[in-house]
Amino acid sequence: MANDNLQENLNYSFLLHPDAKDLFAELDYALKNGQHIQKQTKPDGIFNFIRHEFNSFKEYYKEYFELYLSTEGLDDEQYYFIDFRRDPNGNFSRGKIPLGNREYLKDSYIIIGFLLIRIYILELNPEIKHSITGFKNRILHDYEEYKTSLLRLFAKSNDINNTDYEEDSIDNPIENALKKFNELGWILLDKNSDIFEILPSCKRLLKIYEENIRDIDNIIKQNTTKG
Repeated sequence: MANDNLQENLNYSFLLHPDAKDLFAELDYALKNGQHIQKQTKPDGIFNFIRHEFNSFKEYYKEYFELYLSTEGLDDEQYYFIDFRRDPNGNFSRGKIPLGNREYLKDSYIIIGFLLIRIYILELNPEIKHSITGFKNRILHDYEEYKTSLLRLFAKSNDINNTDYEEDSIDNPIENALKKFNELGWILLDKNSDIFEILPSCKRLLKIYEENIRDIDNIIKQNTTKG
């Protein structure tokens, strides 16, 4: 019986990959925490590891965690992620991931993600690297009509009890949102500058929420009138 179990485990070929000992634990942790794995992901080799052993990993996560490992994009645009699908009740199922690994984005982060997509991807901007300061300025300039609503939304999302919304209050929500997007692998923050790079997996937001992103004006207004 013990030999049968050993043989069953060895059927997951990723365990026999030469990089498994060094990379599997880090890859497993990243995927379960919602990170997207792509060419830019560190440490070096982790992308090729999952790419080479994708089918083996896919079966492993489905069998042991009731999770669906998926991939989208081609060539240098390819990325991998755990796809949290809806259960029969319409709720997103997170399989057997422990509660401590379950985290949900604040409303303000989602809005900022939508704005990021609308400003830099829907407008077909050829550049992939942008400055945080430039992003803030674009939000305040392009959405000046809704500036007060945005500032109010950011204040509410950060539990700030303040009726005097200042433009400075946009800084922390945007910077915190970008840090979270960096953790998820949607963008790559430069630790030594104001620059961030939009990664291929950021386009997954567009695929899932394109209708919402195109209707961002109404979403901003709806979120600021809640509660």
